[in-house]
Amino acid sequence: MIRTLCLFFISILLTSSVCCEEYEPIKKQYSFANDPIDIIIVTHPKDKKTLDDCINGLKENCKNYRRIIVVSSKNLTDQAEWYDEANYPFSKEDIGMKIARGSHKKYKQFFEHDHRSPGWYFQQLLKLYSPFVIPGITSNVLVVDSDTIFMNPVEFLNEQNGGLLCFGTKRVMSAYFKHAERLIPGYKRINTDIYSVCHHMLFQRVILEDLFAVVENYHHVPFWEAFCLCVDRHKNLGASEFEIYFNFALTHSDQIELRKLKWRNSGHPGKKNRYKDAGYDYVSFHTYMRG
Repeated sequence: MIRTLCLFFISILLTSSVCCEEYEPIKKQYSFANDPIDIIIVTHPKDKKTLDDCINGLKENCKNYRRIIVVSSKNLTDQAEWYDEANYPFSKEDIGMKIARGSHKKYKQFFEHDHRSPGWYFQQLLKLYSPFVIPGITSNVLVVDSDTIFMNPVEFLNEQNGGLLCFGTKRVMSAYFKHAERLIPGYKRINTDIYSVCHHMLFQRVILEDLFAVVENYHHVPFWEAFCLCVDRHKNLGASEFEIYFNFALTHSDQIELRKLKWRNSGHPGKKNRYKDAGYDYVSFHTYMRG
């Protein structure tokens, strides 16, 4: 009996070791397309004040862009294309109920005492799914927050057509990394001193396809469901689509590069010309910082 138990536990340890090795991130050589950049701005009426400035800043300063598409519940501008968020394979209500594990009671308890509403998670998934949902979109998709204004010319692809990823040094919530660890087997941060939450990111479809496949093979549900099910069910502490993509891309490819841009957060949109003259590449004018 004891010998049988010992053999049983040894088999478990061996199986666990194999699983860990199986999901160890491996550097790959992705086939990036030499496509122009399509820009996605996922927005909400509360950010309408900065939306047109965001669009115009991108038109002036984003090199090699083709289309600018605003994703929202209704058309908020005539300065760009509009894509209705209702066309995605999930709704804000779907996201909230999946996080609450299908319970209306838990839904209310989870979201009513915190600023992170279902919409906070919903907009992250809208960004991640945009290269798969929006018709005719290119393989190089620049996602930009609608309160972010680019002020000087910026490139987003290197000579290998790999993404150039910006970063920041302001600490973000550790819950973002815990969520990513639950979501992605073998997940690890490429540098614990830098963070990807800097209000825009160049998504490339081949990397997203790889990310989705890894997650769906591991959790056996669609990516968006796995994303929701990996949110801490006890505390509404959040997740980060940017940290997920950033670290996945950099641990799987040497074709992706980090680069430093001059940027900041601000509550004063009226000072944008002053920031431009000071050499800022972009500034994010957050609603919560405005007086």
